[in-house]
Amino acid sequence: MANGSDDRNVLVSVLAGIGVGVLVGAAVGLLLAPKSGEETRDDLSRAVKDLNDKITDLGRTLSQKVAAASDKLRSQMAQKIDEVVKEEEEAAG
Repeated sequence: MANGSDDRNVLVSVLAGIGVGVLVGAAVGLLLAPKSGEETRDDLSRAVKDLNDKITDLGRTLSQKVAAASDKLRSQMAQKIDEVVKEEEEAAG
């Protein structure tokens, strides 16, 4: 179970890193390449859209991983329950 928590922590770190990277990159780009207000707004809009797309993709990936982990856990629990029931039936005779 700790492995799932570790995976979740890694994913949160990746999301945070991407978000910070995009924001820092956008800020540095604005400071180092002065443009007209319209161009700057377009660039900023594009950067926000790209960040949104990346977060959406990562959210989808996280959702798929959580679903897969849930299915695996459900299957393992069902298998253990079956084993316990079988042992109890054998013990009962």
